[in-house]
Amino acid sequence: MLTQIAKNRRLWLLLLMAGLVLVTTRWALTPSQSFNFVAQFGYWCMLALVILLGRAVAKAGAGKWVRDNFGRFDAMVLVLVVVCTSVWWSHEKPGFKILADELLLLGTSVGMHHERYATYPSRATDVQGPFQIIERVLDKRPLLFPFLVSTVHDLTGYRVENGFYFNRGLGIAFLLLVYVLGWQMGGRRWAGVLALLLFAGLPLAAQQSAGCGFELLNLFFMAAFMLGMLAYLRRPDALRLEVMVYTALALAACRYESILFMGPMALAALIGWWRRQRIDVSWPVLISPVFLAMWLTQNRIFSGDSTAWQMASKEGTSSPFGLEYLVPNFGHALAFFFDFDGYQPSSAIFAALGLLALPFLLLWVVRKLRTAAETTADELTWILSGAGLFGITAIMLLYFWGQFDDRIINRLSLPTHLFMMLAIVVVVRSIAKTDRVWKWLTGVVAFAAIAQSLPVMAKLAYEVDYSPGLEMKLREKFLKEQPEKDFLVLDNDAVFWIVHGLPSAGVIGARDRAESLAYHLRNHSFSGIYVFQTVRVNSDTGAYYIDPTEDMGPQFELETVWQQKTETLMFVRFSRIISVDLDGETVREVRDAVPTTTGHLNTPEQIEEIRTLYLENWIKQLP
Repeated sequence: MLTQIAKNRRLWLLLLMAGLVLVTTRWALTPSQSFNFVAQFGYWCMLALVILLGRAVAKAGAGKWVRDNFGRFDAMVLVLVVVCTSVWWSHEKPGFKILADELLLLGTSVGMHHERYATYPSRATDVQGPFQIIERVLDKRPLLFPFLVSTVHDLTGYRVENGFYFNRGLGIAFLLLVYVLGWQMGGRRWAGVLALLLFAGLPLAAQQSAGCGFELLNLFFMAAFMLGMLAYLRRPDALRLEVMVYTALALAACRYESILFMGPMALAALIGWWRRQRIDVSWPVLISPVFLAMWLTQNRIFSGDSTAWQMASKEGTSSPFGLEYLVPNFGHALAFFFDFDGYQPSSAIFAALGLLALPFLLLWVVRKLRTAAETTADELTWILSGAGLFGITAIMLLYFWGQFDDRIINRLSLPTHLFMMLAIVVVVRSIAKTDRVWKWLTGVVAFAAIAQSLPVMAKLAYEVDYSPGLEMKLREKFLKEQPEKDFLVLDNDAVFWIVHGLPSAGVIGARDRAESLAYHLRNHSFSGIYVFQTVRVNSDTGAYYIDPTEDMGPQFELETVWQQKTETLMFVRFSRIISVDLDGETVREVRDAVPTTTGHLNTPEQIEEIRTLYLENWIKQLP
């Protein structure tokens, strides 16, 4: 084997390629060059990645495996998946669930759709006629999800709702994939049904299937990677290696921390080569390090901009990761898992079974590693996959904001749920000898879904008290109530208005361009210029005050259009700019920009009488 390693030119070329990508992206390019590289080539890199992944899956015989192994029982499972997702969607309506993430992902998909640029719009106008993007920003989030949504835009036409419906379809695909994963993991189809129902009864999964976030895609590719690794270790050949490598690359392009799975992937490749006593490096595997260039360059946003970690959101935070966060975060995790009031989108039965199974999974892993030479391909897959999922969970528990009971952070617990599912199925398989145990557990999980999960999804209490989500709904309400869509909105979340095709800019930037706003006010460029602001209440005096980042300043005179409470001591306010003070000159909005017509107006009855007389006269004139 060592001789093969020394003589295999493709292997050394692969290592050289990986080294060149690392050196180029981390040191040779400046941060500015790196970001321009991602913006210009991000779309094309994702396109090539998806094509090569699809090619690998097709050539490895995935379709043939489905045809050979799926029967009547699996058709009934498909019906079960349709029923479960229908229940999801009857409670979770399509819409933005997490404010910043989903808007920016959709905005990036718009950039990819319109211009093939991997950036989101931050400022737009239609003053010159056509809708124009004036400023673009590279987001820190990986690009696979916005690429796939942009493909939906390309194929069906652009709609804001495309991201929501993409995730709905992905919800069906994910539950089917979880069924197959559980089936292979437990060795019985009923194990797959148990795994399916665990996630079907998780309100958090239902929420993510109705939003525009990348969490469900990340979870989907985690499950796909585990199946890809299983296929490779069962039969370690070049085609299955391609599937495993490219599912790992796709997973790395879903979320930042999913790059950790490159470690288990590399170990699985080495084990496969060792067991087969042959090193296979096909040309797709040879060029695979190129696809890590996107992650490596985009990740420099975190090193070049401390605000990317969002540490300012938690007072007293000096570093994004630390052991001091472990114990508090574990307490928050338990509060999330075992909430019975409906204010967390969790499943107590899922958490109870998972936490009970994790210690036994550890014992099982230790026992298998003691006889590593005799470990089967399936067992190696669950050990390596479990290591990756454990790594993700550990990162979240060591993260300063890794509080699972936080509304924004709930979604980060999904990989931990997959880890618990793996533990449940692997441990039960080691003790269950017949289908009876699987059926009994499936019945318990189904009953728990009816008893706890459905009422939680019906109440949606975990969304009602999430003020950023309510602010988003109020934006949508304001937009629907406007008869004309020719107004300008100044909002620090300008992406919302831009993806709806409306001119918009951030409040801070607009505040510094008072002359431009005065020009548009004077010349009737828009039917109105509105400002979206968060208004807080001083609990001691009852006085209103505006968030400093949304305050237009004294030179702007605003007229409140309407405001509505989002939580105690907090309101959302829409105001209209009615004047701008420019060094003593006041430019005021003129509401009657179009001259009105004066004269006699007929009543509907008079109009009908005139129409009848005209028709009679017209008939008389006929030859």
